[in-house]
Amino acid sequence: LTPGIKTGSSRWYKDGVAVTSGQDSCTIAAAASKYALTVNTNHMSITSPQVRYTFEAVYIDANGLEIAFRSEIQFTRHQSAGATICAIAYAPDGVIFRNGEVASLKAHCDLWRGAAIDTTNVTYCWGIKDSSVFANTTLSAAAATGAVTVTVASVANMEAGGKIVIGTATHTISTVNTSTKAVTLTSALTAEAASGATVRNPYYNAMLGAGWSCLTSSNPRGVTAGWTSNEITITADAVLNFETFKCAIKDTDTSAGNASANKIVCDIISFSDMSDPVMVDIVSQKGFIIKNDANDVDAKAVLYRGGEELDAAGTEYTYTWKLWNAAGTAVAKTYTGKAVTIAKADVTGKGVLMCEVSK
Repeated sequence: LTPGIKTGSSRWYKDGVAVTSGQDSCTIAAAASKYALTVNTNHMSITSPQVRYTFEAVYIDANGLEIAFRSEIQFTRHQSAGATICAIAYAPDGVIFRNGEVASLKAHCDLWRGAAIDTTNVTYCWGIKDSSVFANTTLSAAAATGAVTVTVASVANMEAGGKIVIGTATHTISTVNTSTKAVTLTSALTAEAASGATVRNPYYNAMLGAGWSCLTSSNPRGVTAGWTSNEITITADAVLNFETFKCAIKDTDTSAGNASANKIVCDIISFSDMSDPVMVDIVSQKGFIIKNDANDVDAKAVLYRGGEELDAAGTEYTYTWKLWNAAGTAVAKTYTGKAVTIAKADVTGKGVLMCEVSK
């Protein structure tokens, strides 16, 4: 076979939404031109200063095996409050997590005034990309105690699963009707709310704007330190494949002659997790056949990542085994541990053994 991209498997996405050639000023080339994406407009704006394009497809090798793959590229619009001040972010230790090689990385952002860094009379705020964080709005109609649906003045950035605060209570959004601006909650209101009452997201910060979850000690999102400083510490738990952070810096120097007093400048930095997948191989010294009712079956889960064995001692991961009946419709027995023994009495005719590994 001739290796190459499987016909019909290629896809382009913009911020997670599939791109259709000819729409949204985007054109996708044919296979002969390697499915190149041409973008004929600027998809970034002041309120959405970042865009990410993703390509995915299935590659068929010379043996006919299919391998799914994907790649991403991101563009960021950098804007300052003028020539006076600007925010510049960078990662002193790099932006890639891989196979547990580093436990954490740092994101650093400074306010530059001319050609020098200014750290006096400035306020820092860090956020993580979260499309469900909305700017403060109001109720457009009164809501009674026990109500599960409220009507708001704006539903921009409101999403199912997002948080919403009405009065002093925090609720989870169930559904959003963009036409009627009705928001259904997963729990009822515990107190009545008047028309015009403030509705907010608990993670919204005006310095960051909508679409960004403000990082704090009570909302760390995998960031362990530095929420209000010029440097945050990011753990691998904060980055699932790809994650973006934003730093907003406010110049609080209100002395006479400071043209940038109370102005806010921002910069954005992204991190990637390029860890190889963990592969699980079930092995047995005795084999997986019970012959003449004379033997049990020993099974051991061996983990590999990047060609190297992981957790040889069986202490880093949790192993849960399930023995299914021959039809695969019910679990006959469960076991735990890296190595287990399946007693011959547990198998009737035939069984299917499965191991789930978690950390």
